[in-house]
Amino acid sequence: MPHHRIKSVEKYPFWFKSTVTLIGLYLLFLVMSYGKFILMPLAFSAFFAMLLSPVVKLFERWKMGRAFSIILTLLVVLVVLGGILSLISAQFVQFAERIPEVTEKLKAVTTNTIQYLEETVGISQEEQSEYVQQGINNLIDQSGNYVSSVVSATTNIFTVMTLMPIFIFFMLYYQEMYQTFFQKLFASRKGDYSSVDKLLSRVQDVTQNYLVGMLSVIGILAVLNTTGLFIIGLEHAFFFGVFASLLAIIPYIGIIIGALPPLLFALLLTDSFITPVLVIAVFGTVQFLEGNFITPRIVGSKVSINPFVAMIALIIGGELWGISGMILFVPLIGILKVIFDQIPEMKPYGYLLGNSVKYEE
Repeated sequence: MPHHRIKSVEKYPFWFKSTVTLIGLYLLFLVMSYGKFILMPLAFSAFFAMLLSPVVKLFERWKMGRAFSIILTLLVVLVVLGGILSLISAQFVQFAERIPEVTEKLKAVTTNTIQYLEETVGISQEEQSEYVQQGINNLIDQSGNYVSSVVSATTNIFTVMTLMPIFIFFMLYYQEMYQTFFQKLFASRKGDYSSVDKLLSRVQDVTQNYLVGMLSVIGILAVLNTTGLFIIGLEHAFFFGVFASLLAIIPYIGIIIGALPPLLFALLLTDSFITPVLVIAVFGTVQFLEGNFITPRIVGSKVSINPFVAMIALIIGGELWGISGMILFVPLIGILKVIFDQIPEMKPYGYLLGNSVKYEE
């Protein structure tokens, strides 16, 4: 029977299958774009549910009920996150005291820049003031949109943070039900669920290993960044080091973005030209270690997609879901690769997403 199904698919011409694929991709983009208000928190919740599943099972083995085990796990996570956020907030309060100084330094830099342009380019201060005033007016005109966007984004964040614990609870509570659903839906023969169970187990293992690996990488980067900035004598080394390490959750570009605040701080508030160079040296060294040793050894090939596909995933994820999409889409592509590798008809697509030149039959 499966052979007849494969032949019936192969008899369609290439142009027809390509057209159907493109239409399917277009509909998928529409659904992900307009449905992000629910799909985004569901995706985050699914990742956290798979990450916390072993902890819940551990509590269940200690003769605790399913519901109590899940609630206890969520409470432990909230306490840990609360402690981390408290440390970061305390450091941020200390850093915020330097903001007026940063403002004065920026004013001085602006004045020097205006004078330099007047002397070298020949643009008078009046003309520069007009350009600046036009820019300010445009900014004011758009400020209403910016404020509404910020308010909307803040509201969405609080909504997601409120919904996620509820979603995670029910995903963990009805875990067996979801597994049975996929068994009944995708099993090739009645009662033969081994292939479906193998695929679900593989997806969960990949997700858990990736998330645990990324948390480990973030912890190591926090230590390395903080230590390096402390050695060169930069103030607020802990805040800058932890902040940059947290942004490493955005693949490839997160560390670069995280290096900008300490670099600007060093440029504006230190009298030495050597300090900004040392900041660049610290983050360049950490970036080299992260890309060549830390992440490959800890995360390994758990989400082994090639860098080109990862960059495309970052761009598409950022366009569809913003920063959340940049965080989610790389592991989602990795999960897709795992699924494609288990389906014979989709295996070439899994090969295309992967990072290995050799095609494994």
